[in-house]
Amino acid sequence: MADGVRVLYVGERADGARVRALDATTDVAEVVTAPDGASVVDALSGHDIDCIACEDGLPGMDAISVLRLVRDTDPAIPFVLYAIDGSESLAADAISAGVTDYVTAGEADGVEHLIDTLVSAARRYQAEQDVALLNDLARNVYERITDAFFALDRDWRFTYINQEAENLLEVTAERIVGENVWEIFPESVGSTFYTEFHRAIATQNPVVFEESFGPLDKQFEVRAFPSEDGLSIHFRQTIAGESTRGDHLMELTSVLSYDLADSIDNARAALTSAQASHSATEELDDIEAALDRMDDLINHSITLANEEDYSTTNSTG
Repeated sequence: MADGVRVLYVGERADGARVRALDATTDVAEVVTAPDGASVVDALSGHDIDCIACEDGLPGMDAISVLRLVRDTDPAIPFVLYAIDGSESLAADAISAGVTDYVTAGEADGVEHLIDTLVSAARRYQAEQDVALLNDLARNVYERITDAFFALDRDWRFTYINQEAENLLEVTAERIVGENVWEIFPESVGSTFYTEFHRAIATQNPVVFEESFGPLDKQFEVRAFPSEDGLSIHFRQTIAGESTRGDHLMELTSVLSYDLADSIDNARAALTSAQASHSATEELDDIEAALDRMDDLINHSITLANEEDYSTTNSTG
């Protein structure tokens, strides 16, 4: 998460005291200014912006028109209307046009309120961008896993399945995501799959086993990793009598992908809470902790991969 937020201030008073106050705020990394609405799009395309503050009473293009223009360019970026000569009708029009917040300059702490509102909105926006990045990363990780993989929640519903798992289980994601695994595969109730998956959830310990599944006439090697929210299951088809592999890299991939999904879920839950509150410091800290966990996992994987490479090199050298 960025150390400071980047604000675009739109208005004729862009060289005035309120911009200097924004620039002096420790939570603000940069203030970009635009004298009127016509220059907003150029400012957005030329700078990384986390939040927009816009005065009313702009020349040429009023604040509501600027807001609509911004929403056409970026529907998610926070837009705070700073009403210097505002009215109730202006506030109503701004809400209808999708304004993030509305601050009145006439308030006793108008500038301070504006700064707090901008920083809070920008932090939430940064968190949303971080979570979107994590979602993209998760999709890439899941689709790069060569083993079949699916995830279940605590109610045994499928929440994700990759292409290899679809092929081996002869199902489609469209058909089974959101459905109960024991209803999709009723023949597995009472089987080793059923007892081992329940044991993993109950003990919160990973399980590894090999079992055949009659309805598909296939035998699988299975690794299931539990969390408080469900199970992450990795498996591959094996030949009867074939010994289970002691594949270090496969297990590492399994653990990393499970923990990655858990971190993303934690970040998403914290973000949802943050969006409902203007005082979201603790929740945003939780999001940052989830992102830090991602960094730890990446560093851990690099260390283990190096150790694996060193061990292989020395054993063959």
